Amino acid sequence: MTLPIETDRLRIRRFAESDIDAIQAFARHRSVAREIPNIPYENEDELAAYIEEQNGLELFATKKCVDLAIERIEDGQVLGLLSVVSNGERQAEIGWAQGIDYRGHGYVTEASRGLITYLFETCNYHRVFAGTIFTNDRSWAVMERLGMRKEAHFRKAHVPPSPGEEWIDTVRYAVLGEEWPPEASAP
Repeated sequence: MTLPIETDRLRIRRFAESDIDAIQAFARHRSVAREIPNIPYENEDELAAYIEEQNGLELFATKKCVDLAIERIEDGQVLGLLSVVSNGERQAEIGWAQGIDYRGHGYVTEASRGLITYLFETCNYHRVFAGTIFTNDRSWAVMERLGMRKEAHFRKAHVPPSPGEEWIDTVRYAVLGEEWPPEASAP
């Protein structure tokens, strides 16, 4: 299994230390920061160590969250990330985070489609799934554009970030390799 994965406009690759400024720029916004609590974006030294640790992981290592950069080919700008957690049984959970300045251009959908295609066609995965909090309608809209099927709606399943805050519903979507690529998915 090798990287990068390229789509029409994007390159999915490992992060490099030269991406630190871009990661900090897209990760600072509250809506992104709450989705990627494992990335120490506020401290450059810790972020460099995180990148080094990530690059030491085997691609799609079992039960490890492997984060990959979404880079725009046109100008080399890192727009966000894709995450993959493989269960070691030909199933993987994917996720994404994208800077607010890059939303609304179809980048996450395009990058996710490229990654899912790679997982099914190159890595022979059986099932890919994704989930989000119910209030993140942009993320579950991406899942639907990818042709994923809604499999579950969990009531009050997301642990509140702070004591006293409300529990939030979550949703989960999935697609099987035998269903890929979906004919009706939008670009």
